[in-house]
Amino acid sequence: MKPLALRRLPTIAAYSLVASSHAFAGGSTGSFTLLGSLGLTPSDASADGGVVVGYSQSSFWYWTAAQGLVPIGGITPSAGGAGSAGISDDGARMGYTVINPDTGKTEGAFYDIAAGQTTRIGNFGFSCDLGATSCWGVSGDGSAMVGLGWHNLCAARAYRFNASGGLVDLGSTVAGSPSRANACNADARVIAGWQDTAAGARQGAVWRDGVQRLITTASGAALGEAGAVSADGNWVIGQGTSVNGFRGWRWSEATGTIDLPATPIPSLTRTFPTAISADGSRVLLFYRTQFPPSTGGEGYLWIDGALVSLEVLAADNGISVPAGTRMALPLGMSRDGYTIVGSARTSAGVQGFILDLPRPTVPCPADLNDDGMVDGFDLGLLLGAWGACAGTPCPADINADGSVDGFDLGLLLGAWGACGQ
Repeated sequence: MKPLALRRLPTIAAYSLVASSHAFAGGSTGSFTLLGSLGLTPSDASADGGVVVGYSQSSFWYWTAAQGLVPIGGITPSAGGAGSAGISDDGARMGYTVINPDTGKTEGAFYDIAAGQTTRIGNFGFSCDLGATSCWGVSGDGSAMVGLGWHNLCAARAYRFNASGGLVDLGSTVAGSPSRANACNADARVIAGWQDTAAGARQGAVWRDGVQRLITTASGAALGEAGAVSADGNWVIGQGTSVNGFRGWRWSEATGTIDLPATPIPSLTRTFPTAISADGSRVLLFYRTQFPPSTGGEGYLWIDGALVSLEVLAADNGISVPAGTRMALPLGMSRDGYTIVGSARTSAGVQGFILDLPRPTVPCPADLNDDGMVDGFDLGLLLGAWGACAGTPCPADINADGSVDGFDLGLLLGAWGACGQ
C-alpha cells in the first residue's frame, strides 16, 4: 500500500496560561497550560512531554511549545470515529484514525510530524458501519500500533500492526466475544486491553508476545479493562469491578493485582487509571461516578504509593493554576511521569490542559565547572588533572577509577554540549 500523504494544515495559535518558562531538559521549572479553545482533548505526550497529541470535534492535532496547536485531520471519536491519539517517545510519529478514501471506512494511521505525511495500516477486509480499523495506541519506539479491527459479521478483535509483521489479529479467548487493544509497551511485545466475557462484560487482558492472559483478583474474579502498560512491559493498570469495590488496579506477573487507593472523595465511587510511567512508579488516575459528564471527577497522581490531587501537586511545585480550574479528566502522561495532559473544568468551560511538572536535574559529571555546558573549559580542567588522582575528591576522574585518563576524556567528549541534551 502506498502512503497516503496529507497536506499539513496551518498552525492555529494556542491561547495559553503559563505559570513559568516551559523547559524540557533536566531541571525545568514547570508550567500549566490551558489550550483555550473548547472541545480540545489531549490524550498522550512524548517521553519528555515536548509533544502533546489529542483531538477535537473535527480533527486530530499535535502541540509543541514552539508551534502551538497543529491540526492534521482524521476522523475523531467526537466526529463519529473511534480510538485515540498516541505519540512515540521521541515525538516524531503520531498514531490516529483516518477515513480511507477508497472505502469510506476508518483505518488506523501513522503521521510523520516532520514530513507531514500519513501512512494507513490497512484493514482485515471487513467493516462494521463506519469502522474497519482504529488506532488506540502506539509503541514507544514508534514502530507499532494497536487497536480494534472489525471482521465479518461485526466481530471486533484486538490487533497489533508493524511494518514487518503487518496487521495481526490478536484473537479472542472467548468464542464469539470481542476484544480490543488499548495500549502497548515500548516495543509492543506487551499489549493491554480487554476481552469480553461470555456474559458480555469487559475483562482486563494482557497479550505478551501474542499470548493472551486475563486479569483477575487473587481469588480468580474478573477485573475490568486494562488501559495502559509501562514501557518496560512489567506493569499494567486498569479498572476495577464490583468484586473489588470498583478500585483501579496495578498488575505484574510477579505480584498479581494490587488495588490502587480507594476514592478520597466519598461521592466519587469509581477509579479510572489512565496512564503509567515507564518504570511503573507513577500512575495517573481520576475518581468519578459512573454517570456523565466525563469531566465530573477529580484527577490524581499516585507516586510510589502516595496519592496526591493534581491541583495540590501543581501548588506544591510552585505552579499557578487559575482559580476554579480542576484537572478533572487526566488522560495521558509522558513516559517519565512529569507531563500530564487531559481535560479541565474551567470558568470558561471544558478546556484541554498540559501540566508540566519540574523535572529533576540530570547529573552531568562531565560538566567539571558546573556551568551547564560540557565544553573547552571542562576539557582544560580535565587535561590539567591528567594522571593519577592526587586526592579526594577528584572531579576530573569522571568514571571514578582513581586516575584521569583516556577513559575520562572519552566520557567528556561523548557528553559535549549542553547538559541534559
